[in-house]
Amino acid sequence: MKSLVLPLALLVGCGGNTPADDDRNPFLEDLSDSGKEDSGYLNPDGVEVEVDLEGDVTGTSFQVKEGPAMIGQFAMTYFRKQEKLFIESLAEDASSATRAEWLINGTWITADKVPAGATLTHWRLRGLNAVHLFSAGTRPKVGLEMIAKVPVNPFTVFRDAGETCADNDDHIGLDQAVYWYRWEGDRPDCKAPLQDLKVTVSKTFSTATAAVYPEYDQLVADKKVTAVILFGQIGDEPEISPSDIGVRNHARYGRMLKAAGYKEVTATVGKRYEKTLRGGVLAQIDLYAPKEFSGLGDFANFGNFQKALLEHEIVAYDGHSMLGASDFWTRPTYPSTYQIYLYGGCLGYEYYIKPILHGKGDSWKQLDIMSSVIEVTADATDFAAPALAKILFAIENGKRSSWKQILNIVREAVGDSTFGVSGVRENCYAPGGNRC
Repeated sequence: MKSLVLPLALLVGCGGNTPADDDRNPFLEDLSDSGKEDSGYLNPDGVEVEVDLEGDVTGTSFQVKEGPAMIGQFAMTYFRKQEKLFIESLAEDASSATRAEWLINGTWITADKVPAGATLTHWRLRGLNAVHLFSAGTRPKVGLEMIAKVPVNPFTVFRDAGETCADNDDHIGLDQAVYWYRWEGDRPDCKAPLQDLKVTVSKTFSTATAAVYPEYDQLVADKKVTAVILFGQIGDEPEISPSDIGVRNHARYGRMLKAAGYKEVTATVGKRYEKTLRGGVLAQIDLYAPKEFSGLGDFANFGNFQKALLEHEIVAYDGHSMLGASDFWTRPTYPSTYQIYLYGGCLGYEYYIKPILHGKGDSWKQLDIMSSVIEVTADATDFAAPALAKILFAIENGKRSSWKQILNIVREAVGDSTFGVSGVRENCYAPGGNRC
């Protein structure tokens, strides 16, 4: 897919934190459900909405059609830093240049029908997915308007403003390609020509649905549940060091499984742990170390990435997101069977929901994705271990743990409500029978 913002080789992003001591093991905890009423939210403390963006753009005639998507990236960062609204990224959406509508002579015209020679200055993007956290202080309603301070010309911000509109993050070197990620349009000394971008809630989704669950019946139909945890390289060293956080977390996860009664068995890739659950279901968990797949730029080990996706029902990724500039989630062949993805890279909701969904045939019928709306500071032992442990606990105990209860376990481990789950509102499984 064409990148509108970043070169594909840019290997920056965010990953896990320093591994803690082996003082908590979700696979050994009592994960009994509280029994409280479950509303089935996608996020225990937020709601998914659709928003429309409307603003102006300046630039050369050959640049300007890509302007709306690029300005949308600045708006995404603006709201993310307020911890208020989290808008999907369009940076890797090949259709984003044709998705905009342009106001020409008082009429909105879609990009593919703009007359030749028309002047393009005022635009809108409609129906972008976003998550609105209740901690922002309001519950969003259709028509709610918000303003983002963003550049009018997204193509020359670095030249126009230097460092005056950027944060002080020295981990990611500042240049034009990454300015959107470090954007701080509220800085009083910001020298870039700015505009008030209007962001309007155009659709809300009900949060008063019945409890929704993973499709437990499909997970255990063959009396077996398979999972894989992909531990990416977190450090910046050219060679993967034994002290790399990803390597250490991989080892810790294995110790957690062994302590919970899992036995290590032979695996063709990585390490494999197995345990027969109550009821006779075999739980098989594979751990891929950074040397087996180091992250979303590891072309040499793409075959292992493909194998992980094809052979497992639950896939967890713990590594860098590369600022959304990787096409790795668009490359593999996806199985037609039901899968759960536990995405632990930064801004997984904004970056990679769409390519995974597309890989599964643009249908949520066989797909659930848990992801975070912010930069993830938790590693797989904090987000993937509690989620997987809760799912396995449910399989042993009547398959009654809902997605909200799973997310609550993750929230407790991570310390906030930034993880939510997509694609579950129409799930059919329910403890009392098929909801569909």
